[in-house]
Amino acid sequence: MATTAQATSRLSIVTLGRLGFDGRGSDDAARLLDQPKRLAVLLYLTMSQRGGTVSRDQIAAVFWPESNANNARNALRQTLSFVRGCLGEGSVTSVGVHGLAVAATVECDAVQFESLLDRDQREQALKLYRGEFLHGFHVAGSSEFTKWLDMRRSHLSQRAAKAAWDLSAEAETQRDFPAAAFWGKRALSHSPFSESEVQRLLRLLDRVGDFPGALRAFAGLERSLLAEFGARPTAETVRLAEEIATRQKAAGVSDSAGRRSVLGRRGTDRRVSLARWTGVERRSNPDRRLGDRRSGGDRRDFKSFPRQLTPAWNPSGSAAPGD
Repeated sequence: MATTAQATSRLSIVTLGRLGFDGRGSDDAARLLDQPKRLAVLLYLTMSQRGGTVSRDQIAAVFWPESNANNARNALRQTLSFVRGCLGEGSVTSVGVHGLAVAATVECDAVQFESLLDRDQREQALKLYRGEFLHGFHVAGSSEFTKWLDMRRSHLSQRAAKAAWDLSAEAETQRDFPAAAFWGKRALSHSPFSESEVQRLLRLLDRVGDFPGALRAFAGLERSLLAEFGARPTAETVRLAEEIATRQKAAGVSDSAGRRSVLGRRGTDRRVSLARWTGVERRSNPDRRLGDRRSGGDRRDFKSFPRQLTPAWNPSGSAAPGD
């Protein structure tokens, strides 16, 4: 990972949880935030090259499928000219006759996230995964880009969930059950409809005595399945929740005590302060937590929590590394 000084000396595209630019040249780059289609071309190129190149024809097919070859090439030339004017002349380079590549001086948190996972640096990767890829971003009239974006969002969230479950499994092997539950909650926030994973989390929370947390997770699953699919949890999951409810009643554990118990000393060590955002974002809105401003995509819609199950997996308001 780059040091803080190195990170601020480069331009970084921030796409996970918020959309904006950070580091050197972020003010000039912010002009792209008012040009969603041109920004989409840059994002598509950045995420698709993965150390290689992307052909001009491929980009034209995604963003100008209805145009003839001459019009598509002209539109792409204008887009690249604008992008270079915002990010610097060498930000996007031509490779051969048909290829394009984003320069190494332009970084992207989603690319770094995957690179860290490829090197099995899961906890470091999850520090970067602060939310959904390009949350709320949309380009009108670009159906192929929308399909690509949906697939990328799903792919990245699945990788984040797997990384967190792997950390949970490692902690469980080491008999660090509070940490296992901690990462299990983080994992499930990225894959809320996996009932088998909900069962796994319920058993972990049951094991560390966080009966209220387990029951909140079950209630969140129940609400989400009903809202999204008109379905209910299986009999096995219901029976597991009922057994936990019985143990909670017998133990006389209060809700607040249950939330504290799952953290323990090690869990408390994982709490991190919210970092100030110093870059330029797509939209802004007052942030009551920081007395600062944050992107519209970063706003929490508390009415949507029952559908996302998020509150059940964030005990005592603690933040997972990178949250």
